[in-house]
Amino acid sequence: MDIDNLVEQVHRLLLDHLPIRTSKTPSGWMTMDCPMCSDKRKRGGLITTGARISYNCFNCGFTTGWAPNPTLGKKYKELADKLGASAEEIHKTQIELLKSSEVLEQEEVSDYIYNLQKFESVELPENAVAVDDLAKDHPVRQYAIERGLLGLYPLLYFDESLYRQRLVVPFTYNNELVGWTARHINPPNKQTPKYLHKIQPGYVFNIDRFADSVREIVIVTEGVFDAIQLDCVSIQGNSVTPEQAHLIEKLGKRVILCPDRDSAGKELIDQALELGWEVSFPPWANDIKDADEAVKQYGRLATVASIIKHSTDNKLKVQVKAKML
Repeated sequence: MDIDNLVEQVHRLLLDHLPIRTSKTPSGWMTMDCPMCSDKRKRGGLITTGARISYNCFNCGFTTGWAPNPTLGKKYKELADKLGASAEEIHKTQIELLKSSEVLEQEEVSDYIYNLQKFESVELPENAVAVDDLAKDHPVRQYAIERGLLGLYPLLYFDESLYRQRLVVPFTYNNELVGWTARHINPPNKQTPKYLHKIQPGYVFNIDRFADSVREIVIVTEGVFDAIQLDCVSIQGNSVTPEQAHLIEKLGKRVILCPDRDSAGKELIDQALELGWEVSFPPWANDIKDADEAVKQYGRLATVASIIKHSTDNKLKVQVKAKML
């Protein structure tokens, strides 16, 4: 293996498994809650300097790191394991290091640069108000009630011409506003877009809810309203980007895709299989096209239970079910 690629492989044992709530300081430190102790104040710090990588916790004092050499230290492997790297990943990297032991310390290694995924914070319009605070007969508030969304998520309303007939769903990451989507409550014609989006590439809706959650399963849906109804995450479309998949994988949970019941989602189903995710095809009534509608008919708990019960990672079963959409 190329030495630069090997250095990247060692670094990614940690970098690919950083917690969702990781931020980067101007000096280059990636700060997070230390996985080696009970830290809740982001006192764990990781930094890369060329081919070197170092970790230090300012709470428990745990330190480790790696510079080009043929072995992974015990503490480095412990940290990788705690962050979520698999035993197979760690073992494979150690084997590759041993194979390159004769040249690893002799060849010049290029700087390895890792860009931490980041979403820029945005400002709400000055005329933004909570839907809860609107008059009871306001059409946007009534729409939120009719859709069964009021009280499940902090919905907004923008009192300006472009948004006056729209229900706004804010997007957050690390508890900061990073965008929104706005659904028209009654599009007057086909030229009026149903949704207006302010969304950054790679964003996964509702991901914050799972960052510190003890839940073992994360359900992935296509639509935002589906995700609000199920309290799960949404990729907002019928395909998943590598950045979105990475964010979801970093949660370290069992992932179940619940696609819409139409042919447009077949690409997404294929992607889920490639990622090793499970896919669910619950036996809902034929006129139900997505999880949002299923909740209205069966209730949230029954809908979630049916998604989990009928999930599978059997490729043949999934492909057969997908052909029936």
